[in-house]
Amino acid sequence: MSTFPPTFLFSVLLLLAPVWAGWYDGYSCHSRTAEVCRVKDVTLDTERAVQTASFSDVRDPLVIESGTIVHFSRELANKLPGIFDLTVDKLGIVQLFIRPSLVHLSAVDNAIDKLLLDETTDEGYSMLTLHLSYNKLKELPSLDRFTRLMTLAVDNNVLSTIDMATFSRLKALRVLTLAHNRLLTVSSPADTPIQLVKLGRLSFAGNQLPLIDIRTWEFDSLRELNLTSNSMTRVEGNLAQFPALKVLDIAGNRWYCEWLLMVHSHQESHRLTLDADQPGRCREENMMTSHQHCCNPAGAEESGLIDVYGDKWDELKRLTQLLNTLNATIANGSASVKHVLAAQLKTLNTQLSKLLEVQAQHGTELKLIEGGIDRQKDKTFTLETVLQGKVDQLRQIVDARWNLTMDGGGDVADWVDQLSINTTTTNWPSIAANNEKTLGKLRELLETTTKQFNMYSSRSYNQQALLSTHMERVNTVQGELDKVRLNGQEIQQQLSKLEPTVDLIYSFLKDVREGCGEELD
Repeated sequence: MSTFPPTFLFSVLLLLAPVWAGWYDGYSCHSRTAEVCRVKDVTLDTERAVQTASFSDVRDPLVIESGTIVHFSRELANKLPGIFDLTVDKLGIVQLFIRPSLVHLSAVDNAIDKLLLDETTDEGYSMLTLHLSYNKLKELPSLDRFTRLMTLAVDNNVLSTIDMATFSRLKALRVLTLAHNRLLTVSSPADTPIQLVKLGRLSFAGNQLPLIDIRTWEFDSLRELNLTSNSMTRVEGNLAQFPALKVLDIAGNRWYCEWLLMVHSHQESHRLTLDADQPGRCREENMMTSHQHCCNPAGAEESGLIDVYGDKWDELKRLTQLLNTLNATIANGSASVKHVLAAQLKTLNTQLSKLLEVQAQHGTELKLIEGGIDRQKDKTFTLETVLQGKVDQLRQIVDARWNLTMDGGGDVADWVDQLSINTTTTNWPSIAANNEKTLGKLRELLETTTKQFNMYSSRSYNQQALLSTHMERVNTVQGELDKVRLNGQEIQQQLSKLEPTVDLIYSFLKDVREGCGEELD
């Protein structure tokens, strides 16, 4: 029996080693005592290499530390049936198949541009953590079956747009990071809320987003929101809809100063922690400083700004002008309003003074007329008394003469003698004529007095009606004055209500002015 020398056998082994290596590749943990199974130098750059590869001596959790796996296919995944925690970082993977039974997967720093899911079954994925940072993903597959996923990291890829509806079924999601991609838009359904009630940390840092719309986001547990290093001018929505928010990172953007004012107000009321821009950035990029952040006043024509308002600029400018007018009015003590009110009040006071003067004049005239009427009454009463006295005296004389005539106790001769004497001594017809004339004059005077009294009464009634008219006008003017005073009180109340807002605006403008002053220094 012939034998071969050792040198010949060694040469044959050297020649057959490459053949055996290409025909059979067996991989195992390089340390059997370690808690984590680590495999080195796994080179599966062809389908033939994947077919011949063997992982018969590996265990969970598995870390493939080095090598090259261009296509992590379904066939390769099926050769790792008992692996639930898999790490395949820095292996040059271009396409990655994800098996439904995996619980933890890290495929960081590869060249992955496509994720492959198991389409042969509808069962849900058991995945809890999925790390895909530093790859070349342009889009994400449907994640509806990842209902147990708690952490998703897709940082440093080439995503240009993302729809938040992609994550709407991930009810267990707690961490979502999409930082340092090329995101230009983050869209959300207009009418359907995105309910991720367990999400605690969300990051869009290092993208190219001009704005973000959070109005339909219902993230009740969100504690940290990172929006740094974008081109954002504002956030569409209210930060108050995140009741658990404690940390907000917004540095490195181009915010509008008005939006920052609302953020700082929210910070004071909710004890929110904010970051700060780098020292000198505001001056270098020709922006204003507000509470350690850089901002622009507003306006599409500002250099470096992205126009996200479109045709709303005119309305925004008009609102800005109204705000400036309001600030000027309040700063000047509402001088213009007071001037208008003072002018109106002065005009009304002038009108009231004229009415009071006319009323006083008419009152004086009425008093004179009433005095004249009283004097005429006194004269008439005196005249009536005199006339009554004279009539009584004449009646007494007539009665006396009649009694002497009809007295039977006297002698006719005596009566005749007496009558002769009286006739001789008294001219009764003349006296009667005079008395008749006097009575006629008295009647005329009485008629004249009655006419004057009637005339004065008529004038008194006319003056009384005129006085009533003036009183109505005075009451109307008084009502207008009351309305003016009430309007003045309402304006004063409105000014009082505006004082807190004005103080806040003034404080903001003061901070902005101080920031500008610091930059100029």
